[in-house]
Amino acid sequence: MASFAALSWLAAALLPRAAWASGAAPSVRLRNGVEMPLLAAGTWQYNESQAEASVANAIKAGFTMFDTAYDYHNQPGVGRAVRAATSDHGIPREKLFVETKVPGCGLDPAVSVGRCYEDTHKALAKNVELLGLDYVDLVILHFPPRAAFVTRTCRFVCKQVRDQWRAMEEFLATGSARAIGVSNYCPSCFACLDGVAQVYPMVNQIAYHIGMGPDPAGFKSLADEKGVVLQAYSPLGNTPWKHGADPEIMSGTFTTGLADAHGKSTIQVALKWLGQHKMPVVTKSSSLKHLEQDIDLWSWNLTESELDAADKYRNFGMPSFACNFADQVTPELVV
Repeated sequence: MASFAALSWLAAALLPRAAWASGAAPSVRLRNGVEMPLLAAGTWQYNESQAEASVANAIKAGFTMFDTAYDYHNQPGVGRAVRAATSDHGIPREKLFVETKVPGCGLDPAVSVGRCYEDTHKALAKNVELLGLDYVDLVILHFPPRAAFVTRTCRFVCKQVRDQWRAMEEFLATGSARAIGVSNYCPSCFACLDGVAQVYPMVNQIAYHIGMGPDPAGFKSLADEKGVVLQAYSPLGNTPWKHGADPEIMSGTFTTGLADAHGKSTIQVALKWLGQHKMPVVTKSSSLKHLEQDIDLWSWNLTESELDAADKYRNFGMPSFACNFADQVTPELVV
């Protein structure tokens, strides 16, 4: 019989304060019925050991979702932390949600332009192998194909988009993933899949933070129209020339004012703005204390006037570094 300490640890992990405060599980339902938590602990820029320690702390803080990627080169560490939670602490695997990514065509030696379909299949299988898990809960294409970074559109690389997506659909059919999606996909990328995809993307992970408005460049309305769930990365801002959290979000007058009004940090305010819009978000920290603060999103709310002001507040951000998010291309125009 499990000890009281073990049961207490399990309860803390499975029922974070956010769930207690809201009275409902903090998750969003994907189009195939899979429930995805609204908050994930990220591992970008962490090596294997750092990722393992961060995920272990995130589980202690109450996180149940963890985000990694093939080209983060830290998946073995993430997998060890997840397996330890199940084997050493008795947390059922189905209570934890693991998200990973495979590179876009031509963006990593593992996925070449000439063998996009075949290499994507291999990278998908390698993801699961590196994690040491029987399956992943969500796997997404990290970026559109490399050429989209140059032309700023997917309209000239639709074959690559479709080849990669076909590999994703087939991977889903094997049961090795519970859900599939994309990241940094623009309207033209989705146009490549319209009328062709057997299973449409369930998630589009984009750069999204306070200051970009409730519908940045029409990404949210497009996602809603297509039944795609948006997921935010870099919720503290991350413009190409800053390579880190945006000082305006971390210590600017607007976010500091909201933080002071609620006795919270500016990071909590930035995450709360997304959470109050029911936007799934990936955050990260190696600190247990900061992770505990990050997950405290459902015990408090911005007021209606504060939320309205935050919606109108502007701070530069780009939903996708890959392509032109204003490129509204219809299916008949793609090649």
